[in-house]
Amino acid sequence: MTRSVKVAAVSLCLVLGGSGCGSFLTGDKLSSDPNNPSQATAVQLFVGVQANMFTSQENTVAMTVCMWMQQCAGVGGRFVDQYAHYTVNEFSWDGNWFQVYTGGGLIDLRKIEAAERAAGDSVFLGIAKIWEAFDIGVAADLWGDVPYTEAVGSAPTPVLDNQSAVYDSVQSLLSQAIAELAGPGTGPLGNDLVYGGDKAKWTAAAHTLKARFLLHTVEGAANKATVYGSAITEATSGIGSPAGDLTAYHSTATPERNIWYQFQTTTFGQDVVAGKALVDIMNGRADPRLPQYFAKNSLGTYGGEDPNVAQPGNTVSPLNGLSPNVSLRMCPTTSSCGSFRQPFVTYQENELILAEAYNQTGSDPLALTHLNNARAVPGLAALVGITGAALLDSIMTEKYVALYQNIEVWNDYRRTCIPALTPYNTGSVNPQWRGKIPGRLFYGGTEMNVNTHIPDPSTQVATNGFRNPNDTADCP
Repeated sequence: MTRSVKVAAVSLCLVLGGSGCGSFLTGDKLSSDPNNPSQATAVQLFVGVQANMFTSQENTVAMTVCMWMQQCAGVGGRFVDQYAHYTVNEFSWDGNWFQVYTGGGLIDLRKIEAAERAAGDSVFLGIAKIWEAFDIGVAADLWGDVPYTEAVGSAPTPVLDNQSAVYDSVQSLLSQAIAELAGPGTGPLGNDLVYGGDKAKWTAAAHTLKARFLLHTVEGAANKATVYGSAITEATSGIGSPAGDLTAYHSTATPERNIWYQFQTTTFGQDVVAGKALVDIMNGRADPRLPQYFAKNSLGTYGGEDPNVAQPGNTVSPLNGLSPNVSLRMCPTTSSCGSFRQPFVTYQENELILAEAYNQTGSDPLALTHLNNARAVPGLAALVGITGAALLDSIMTEKYVALYQNIEVWNDYRRTCIPALTPYNTGSVNPQWRGKIPGRLFYGGTEMNVNTHIPDPSTQVATNGFRNPNDTADCP
């Protein structure tokens, strides 16, 4: 991580201007010129953290998950198509790995926390801890064992903390954050691009995140009912309406546009199209979200690409068409293209966490109530009379649709294997995947080159079926 710290320092110099990083003059009055700062303030770092978190939830990993979960599909024979068909290596998500730790990641979050702890702003500290929990929790989701206890500090080659220990730390951080939010301080106020410093909304989001990360431990838990019970407790205090959704901030300004939209406007953008698995589910129930997610195909309908069986080109919907045929996520209105606020943690997710947890602990009537609460948001009719495995299938299928373009869909699939997806046929193309959808990401190759604790790619592939420790079994 020594290299990471240097990269972060260089990036900071570039942001603040070269003269701000000089050491020609010393002394408090000389080095604290407010018009030529030598260090970023906590607020400046916090804005950078948010931008980093927004992009990390929307860029290459999100696109990969969307394609592997067949909500999207890769076509065109270029790099997007290759990712969709599992042609990946240790450099495929190298930048995503560094986003966890470098500028805008864990290093800057720790600086913010230290500054706000010293300033006595408990609210700001609590919000920073939520972002840290989100940041490192997602890292554990993607890579399993990751550097954490030694990630920020003097250790040149930080050890990998066990995934379960990282999840324990995430729970502790979120509990601390909830307590901090009840303390003194003004918080980041308008510099909070998500909730504008609203303590109640942040507290609810923290509870939903606690419930989310608890579910990530249930597959390998000795007592699954206990984990589900804890998830119910947390989600009951979680996000209580769509108004409390944790979403990215985006606008039509070029540097602030939604990352999915930015990618769609490049030459590679048309290589990502609708996935047949998702579109078929949505067509089957006339889902009102179809025009939000996709543009119509040239037949004036909605259809998706199959990674194994190529579909006629005129039946496949793009993610973003030509005006006026555009998806509402790409262009909420004709004058607001790129401003869609990507949802990361939502009321619908919270309700579906409750639905799954109640179903798995024998309370199907409550599970059905929460499923229908989630279905009511897009305007779907309430379901009646379903129980047991059929109810779980309905819950997880609804979550698969509702969390379109969200990394969390992959966690749900690895835990429940719902919906049933047919992996890309890797038998003659890339047999290392054993005919399965990959279960984790390769560690970043750059980190592997400087940190002896990172196993080589062949070892990663041979370990636990290329699945993380919490993912104990393959999906069929």
